[in-house]
Amino acid sequence: MKGLLPVPKFLAVLAAVAAVAAIFASLAFARHTKTVHAGDNFFTKGSVTIKRGSAVHWSWSGTENQHNVTSKKGDRFHSKTGTSVSFTHVFRKRGTFTIICTKHPAQMRMKVKVV
Repeated sequence: MKGLLPVPKFLAVLAAVAAVAAIFASLAFARHTKTVHAGDNFFTKGSVTIKRGSAVHWSWSGTENQHNVTSKKGDRFHSKTGTSVSFTHVFRKRGTFTIICTKHPAQMRMKVKVV
């Protein structure tokens, strides 16, 4: 048939289009994600403000103590507990949420304000 790409060329074009779409999708996600790092017994940010439907990404690696990320009221969630953890939560409700590490609740507290 005239005008159709041979199968190998078609697959190459399809793969290129998929790669470009994945890049744009990751850029769009990154634009709507705030990152917070955790050290031993502290979060690097005391508060973040995001739009509803956006995410906060917490990560810690190689800490001496085990940590987690927990919200007990409103938009409830709880990450794994460990010394090297990465956790992302998409906030679907508006409000201000207190986030703690249940291992160190007095020292590791922060607020997420969702507008």
